[in-house]
Amino acid sequence: MRTMLHLPLDIATAIFFAASVGIGAGIAATSYTHRLGDGLRAAVIGFLVAAAGFGYGLWRNYRPRSKTAIRRLRTA
Repeated sequence: MRTMLHLPLDIATAIFFAASVGIGAGIAATSYTHRLGDGLRAAVIGFLVAAAGFGYGLWRNYRPRSKTAIRRLRTA
């Protein structure tokens, strides 16, 4: 139950961090090329890549696991 309460907060944090990565990529691309379109494209690509990475991390953290897998981890 406790993990289900932490999941929405972790999702919001991941979206916020992915947005900041996208903004940073957009700013860097705009300052390098002096074109707003390239900066927007880099921002969207940076956001999508970061969101996929954070989404994978959340999935690995909150995915359902069988009890046999947990027992194997404890005995190892």
